[in-house]
Amino acid sequence: MPTTRQRAYGASLALLLLTLAAYSNSFRAGFALDNRALLLQDPRIREASAENVSRIVDHTYWWPSGEAGLYRPLTTLSYLFNYALLGDRDQPGGYHWINLLLHAANVLVVFALARKLIRSFWAALFSAAMWAVHPALTEAVTNIVGRADLLAGLGVLAGFLMYLKSTEGKHRIAWLAGVMLATSVGIFSKESAAVIVGVIALYEVVRWSERRPGRAGLNAALKNALWGILATLPPMAMMLYQRSVVLAASEPAEFPYTDNPIAGASFWTGRLTALKVIAKYLLLSVWPAKLSSDYSYPAIPMARGSAGDWVAWIIVAAALIGIVRLYFWNRVAFFWACFAAITFAPMANLLFPIGTIMAERFLYLPLIGVMACLAMLICALPDQVAIALLCAITMGFAARTFARNAHWHDDLTIAQADVHTNSFKLHRLLASSLLETNGDLRRAAEEADRSVALLDSLPDSKNAPDAYLLDGGLHLQTGDTQGAVALLEKCIAIDRAYDRDGRIAKTEPEAYRLLSGAYLQSGDGEKALASAERALELAPMQPNMYAQLAAAQMERQQAGQAGITLMAGMLLTSDLRLRDQLMKLYAAGLDTEKCAIAAGPRGPAINPACALVQSEMCAAAVEMIHTRLRAGERDLALSNRNTFVEKYGCAPEPLDQALKSR
Repeated sequence: MPTTRQRAYGASLALLLLTLAAYSNSFRAGFALDNRALLLQDPRIREASAENVSRIVDHTYWWPSGEAGLYRPLTTLSYLFNYALLGDRDQPGGYHWINLLLHAANVLVVFALARKLIRSFWAALFSAAMWAVHPALTEAVTNIVGRADLLAGLGVLAGFLMYLKSTEGKHRIAWLAGVMLATSVGIFSKESAAVIVGVIALYEVVRWSERRPGRAGLNAALKNALWGILATLPPMAMMLYQRSVVLAASEPAEFPYTDNPIAGASFWTGRLTALKVIAKYLLLSVWPAKLSSDYSYPAIPMARGSAGDWVAWIIVAAALIGIVRLYFWNRVAFFWACFAAITFAPMANLLFPIGTIMAERFLYLPLIGVMACLAMLICALPDQVAIALLCAITMGFAARTFARNAHWHDDLTIAQADVHTNSFKLHRLLASSLLETNGDLRRAAEEADRSVALLDSLPDSKNAPDAYLLDGGLHLQTGDTQGAVALLEKCIAIDRAYDRDGRIAKTEPEAYRLLSGAYLQSGDGEKALASAERALELAPMQPNMYAQLAAAQMERQQAGQAGITLMAGMLLTSDLRLRDQLMKLYAAGLDTEKCAIAAGPRGPAINPACALVQSEMCAAAVEMIHTRLRAGERDLALSNRNTFVEKYGCAPEPLDQALKSR
């Protein structure tokens, strides 16, 4: 008969094999959703260097692509480890191996914790097994950037296990040092790892009377908790200090209403809606049939007292009553239920609204408590019935996880699988993915229309301009000029409603560019020119803006001005496409002296010795100086002035006048 240790080793091996089997097809998942920005477009992880490490430590999680008020340097360092040190770059397999290894480590720690706290071996084993393969965890495990949850989970779980070891009387200082290290890993990976303090306090509150009743037991519990919490404070203080420094030097974070409507609701409506969302989480925990990567507006309507709202509130009330009943039935089960509540609290939108209304990755730690309670309840049945039922649930979860992994292959597969949620973002994602993947313009336009239809009831100040931008561009491609103009003007109106503190919304320049194209199609050259000029004013370093303005100028029979525009764009952005367009313009008749294009070592090139080219260069130099000054680059503007005067022989007076204009 195997010893207790041998039995534990065998069970651990079985858990690892089960986890590997459930996620064996996850290695084919690619860089869907946020993975592109955080992995493929982050310059900090391209090379393992001291400079890049410093940039990771000194900037926010989403830098440089955006700001969300998040500081997770250890998570980004783990991406650098994959990208640069392991050489995975744009190959997803290595990233998935690291995620799976982290999750497997967490599974073993959960099993170790369950064995320490739950007297039933089978309840402990299936607590870890059901959690290991729960389908809702795919957003943390299969989705590569879910690594923040994996690392934070490791910090909380390992830290709590070492805390329990520290209370056993041996090597307390060493175990508490381990608590400090684990907390550092968790808190620098994701802010929610701070819940370890609540978990330690919860354990002592729940268990002290069972271990040693009376004042002596209370004093021992307080002493243990004090030592444990003190061990977590240094890393938390360090993180909070560094985070405050980084955020103070960053652009303010933006949280769109459509990501979390609770943040824009009245207090009671917001809290009642948050309770409604908690009911959805509870149902998802026990019946994860329908999953989604996004629950943005209007996937979860605000609470209005409907029959569905009352059902949700009753579910939450029943869960609370159940937790109270657990206190009298089994203190360990009560602990696990409260563990779920405490680890979920930062994401509940009850204490304060967060950046999203609902996300399945938030269940990574809370599901441990739910699965432990479920396993203990089922184990109250006769052994054979309980084991058979737990095996069936575990296998069902594993099969659903295996199927769910395939949905994370790319943006198109995840959008097709999840669009049932009716989130405007998923319809928008499906539209852009259809267009990018197979060029299905008709279906893409239909999905973009659905995305906009879901948003139309919102006021501009709460709306999402990028959905209208995409839909407007698609209508322009299908030849629906009138529809494109209406959608793009709506996009610009929303952008202006969002324009705060002098900042320009990201979609506005592109909206004006597309609007110029729509006006060109409809034959309104004057509006096309005005829109193109506004687009260039907002985004003077984007080559497409120069190309569009030149096209509008050509429509207005301003070929000479179009040449100056293309020349300025070419000089400012070094874009070769603008050079090619300028050469075509010269060849089409603008270059009457036939000197603007000369043979070069790599083919035809623009000849700066030609009088036409020199004239356009000097005129473009004035535009360049204006652009530099608008961007606050006076030194570059002065350098440009000197170059054009000394190297290309431009008259200094117009350039000096441009320098004095600001």
